[in-house]
This record gives sequence, structure tokens and C-alpha cells, in this order.
Amino acid sequence: MIAPNLATRPFLNTRPVWLVTAVAGAVTVILLAFNLRLFLVANRALDDESTTRDALLEKHVRLEAAVRKDVEDLKRVPWRSLTRRVDATNLILREHSFSWLGMLDDIERVMPYDVRLTKITPGVGDDGAVLSLALIAHNRDAMLELLDNLVADPQFSDPTPSTESTPEENAAAAYVMNLRVNYHPNPEAM
Repeated sequence: MIAPNLATRPFLNTRPVWLVTAVAGAVTVILLAFNLRLFLVANRALDDESTTRDALLEKHVRLEAAVRKDVEDLKRVPWRSLTRRVDATNLILREHSFSWLGMLDDIERVMPYDVRLTKITPGVGDDGAVLSLALIAHNRDAMLELLDNLVADPQFSDPTPSTESTPEENAAAAYVMNLRVNYHPNPEAM
């Protein structure tokens, strides 16, 4: 037969519950400590990043103000006047670097014996010069030979006669021609 339990409160085995509760509490305290450490480390890194961001923002504001000042200064520059002055200076530099003796040697090389050069009017450009030549010859074949030589030479291009007169039309009793031709001192650079 079963003996009745006469105790008013029966004995309960609560040791496993207390053990699980203690372990859970210890894990909770450890996790809270770990979470607090991560929070403090993250805030320290965030403070460093905030300091860096503030420094960069301040630098950005200073650079923006400097750029605005430079833009305002550039707006006051007389660009058209400067462009004309630079172009004039570049023209002078091209004229000074232009080899006039080389040009005369090249003209002499293409000039036939029967043709006499009376006037040269050069105009220096970006890639060479435009020459206006006044010529006198005893016969028309010499003038045609000069035009053929100018067309064949790579340093000359586009020879264009502007005026031509025969011995009957002028007082010089010779063939007179004015022509314009482009002269390129360095034809390999073209």
C-alpha cells in the first residue's frame, strides 16, 4: 500500500532550476559587459570619425571660399584684351623665330634663271608664311617654269597669280607677274 505523504509541503527538487537561473544570469551579465564594451569602443570610434568629419567640413568651407574668391578674381580679368595681346606676342615670336635666310634660299632654289624677283612681301602665319612675290621675266616660259617649280616643291603650296602683264601691256618691256604662295619652312611637320 502507498504511504500517504503527511508533509504539508512536499519536497520539490529546485536545484536544477536555480542552477539554470544562475548560469543564465551569469551569461546575461557577461553579455551586458561585452555589449557595454562594444558600445564604448564604437562611441570612441564615432567620436574620432565625428572629429575627422568636422575637420573635413571646415576644410571644405575654407576651400569653397577660396574657390569663390578665385572665381571672382577671374571674372575681373580682361580676357579679350589678354587674348589680343597674347596673339600679338605669339605673332612677334613666330616672326622672330622664322628663318628669313632659309626662306630666301628656298625661293632661290625654285627660281629659274630667266626670272628676276623685284619684291617680296611676307606675312607670317601659324604654320608658315604667305608670300606675295613681284616677278619679271624675259619670256612667258620662265614664268610657267617658276609656277611648275613652286607646285612641285613641298615647301611651297597654292601658288596663285594675282596679276600678269605682257611686254606690250607695260613699260618694262618684259613679262610681269604678281603671285601669292604659301611657304612652309618645315614641310615634314605638316
